[in-house]
Amino acid sequence: MKAMNISLASLKNSKDAIKFLTNFLFLTLTTLLLISCKNDDNEIPFQEIINGEELAQSIKDQRENAKQTTTISAASGGEVYGTEGTILYFPPNSFTDQDGNLVTGAVTIELIEIYDKAKMALTKMPTNGKRPNGDVETLVSGGEFFVNAQQDGEQLELNNPFQLFAPTDEFNDQMALFTGADNDCDETDLDCDVVWEEEEEDGDLEAIQREGPNGMGVTFYMGLASNFGWTNIDRWYSDPRPKTVLSVDPPEGYDNTNSNVYISYDGEPTALALLDIYDPDTGLFSEHYGLIPIGLEIHIIFVTVQNGDYLYAIQPATVEEDHIEVIGTTSVATEAELVALINNLP
Repeated sequence: MKAMNISLASLKNSKDAIKFLTNFLFLTLTTLLLISCKNDDNEIPFQEIINGEELAQSIKDQRENAKQTTTISAASGGEVYGTEGTILYFPPNSFTDQDGNLVTGAVTIELIEIYDKAKMALTKMPTNGKRPNGDVETLVSGGEFFVNAQQDGEQLELNNPFQLFAPTDEFNDQMALFTGADNDCDETDLDCDVVWEEEEEDGDLEAIQREGPNGMGVTFYMGLASNFGWTNIDRWYSDPRPKTVLSVDPPEGYDNTNSNVYISYDGEPTALALLDIYDPDTGLFSEHYGLIPIGLEIHIIFVTVQNGDYLYAIQPATVEEDHIEVIGTTSVATEAELVALINNLP
């Protein structure tokens, strides 16, 4: 700058000297302040924030990659075996085309099976359930399933219910069948955000002892599913303690368009609630009705996708009245690393 070349001696004892020194000191301090500023671990520079498309695509990819396909005969029916132990049984003549005609020939069965919290989080398939009065509460899952049937790319319809077998270490008679609800899309669309709703009819489950795919005896939940799309085996989470609202303050620049926040219930390997309420005025994620038990031990999971990697935070907490959890340091992980971290939670 030209001002930097002015001789201080020529300005001595003058107003110009005072003005020059004041401006010089201001510019120097401003430069030092900008250099010394660092982004807090809880903040992401605005220009680096993703608009959410990468996270949405990751969720879609996770669901697609989890899909298994098997071919059976439409006329004779048959069993389908999932890699994690799920068994589907379709009776003979279980399928019709879009015009209501019985289908013959080979039919392709699609199956997704979800039995752990990590897969729930990465596919955005939490255990949020809707009561008949509309309240959204947490469920404990015995398995989440997507089932569909197509022939030569044409969507088929169910002519008969199919049997769903889900392996379990211990049968719980409070479990029942739930289906996807509040979907603003077709029931066979993998892009839907699902809230589970208990089957009003034919939702009961039986304990079945039978041979599993590996030839060993296995205890299964067995139920009749009368629709394609998402089905869940669940029971309502129950805790007698007083309840409160729990809120989470995400890192700077993140909201419900580019990140997800979950509550992992300690001691419940398959209870993962999504905080699906976001208030743009407060910048907080929360849940619907203040139904989180005070004193409950949990882990808060914040997750998004940045530049092909998972950006996450996992924080332990004991729920207090009007609890607000601030997400602190975030870390970067591969998919395998994040899966291990989530599935190793208590």
